[in-house]
Amino acid sequence: MFPYYQRQCPTGSVPYTIKAGDTLAAIARIYGTTVQDIINANPDIDPYYLRVGQQICIPLTMQIYPSCPTTNYYVVRPEDTLESIAAYFNITPQQLLYSNYGIDPTDLYVDQILCIPVAPPPVTVNVNVAERTLTVYRDGRIYRTYRIALENPASPIPRGTFTVLNKQVDPGVEMGARWIGLSEAGFGIHGTNTPEFIDVVSTGNSIVMSNEDVSELFNLVPVGTIVTIS
Repeated sequence: MFPYYQRQCPTGSVPYTIKAGDTLAAIARIYGTTVQDIINANPDIDPYYLRVGQQICIPLTMQIYPSCPTTNYYVVRPEDTLESIAAYFNITPQQLLYSNYGIDPTDLYVDQILCIPVAPPPVTVNVNVAERTLTVYRDGRIYRTYRIALENPASPIPRGTFTVLNKQVDPGVEMGARWIGLSEAGFGIHGTNTPEFIDVVSTGNSIVMSNEDVSELFNLVPVGTIVTIS
């Protein structure tokens, strides 16, 4: 069991606790930073010998957001192309290009933030609080399944049918890597900078996922996606 200790990190960075199988390269990908930036922020670490339970500070890179009044953002992942992103959201590459004026359509880069034109969502989401699962459905079939944190009995997760209203990249230390706002004030889905505590009761009434999982989910669910919680 990891100790309940939170390293104090300087402004502009967040604490992270090393878990089995972690590498600096993998951590850097999750947080949109570089291995060298992590090393610079933690001059005392040995990048070739990370210890399970060891805490480090992860520098957060400043993101430049395109104009996107709907906040329907998408963060480019490895092997993405303009065509593949457009195909997922059932829009044309030209529509995507028009919403991101000035980008080079032949040279997208990892962690580049794009604005997706609002179109009929390609997926729906079902959350089973008791089973701690969040399932994404596409064309009536299971597309992805994720684990969520335990519900806090003192602040239960609302049940019912909701809609994704807004999305935010790097919403702050307490919200992890991504925020997906739903159609109830202050309620949504977000990440955690301490994924080793995913099996611990969440501190609020929102749905909490690991940063890695919520970053992937963020790209799958555009504004307008229906989320059913039971």
